[in-house]
Amino acid sequence: MTQWPRGLAGYVSKGPPDTAPSLEEDRTANRLKLAARLLGVLVSQGRSVDREVRSLRDAEEAFARGDRAEAARRVDRLLAELDAPPPPSETA
Repeated sequence: MTQWPRGLAGYVSKGPPDTAPSLEEDRTANRLKLAARLLGVLVSQGRSVDREVRSLRDAEEAFARGDRAEAARRVDRLLAELDAPPPPSETA
């Protein structure tokens, strides 16, 4: 899902939606959208995501200046962090 996040509203695909993604499809832009939505879900659950939002902004800035490799690296790291289990609560 995080590699080719098809099925999300706002996802921009090239070609038919039920086929394998083409090499021209901008995977990084769509993965940035996915990360932003995942952060929105965490915020709605009351979780603090300040550090993750800064990571997302850094990735978006790299993407905006045309550094696709840096943007992809940063969003990869962010999505991996979001996929990891949350740290145990200090009150648990």
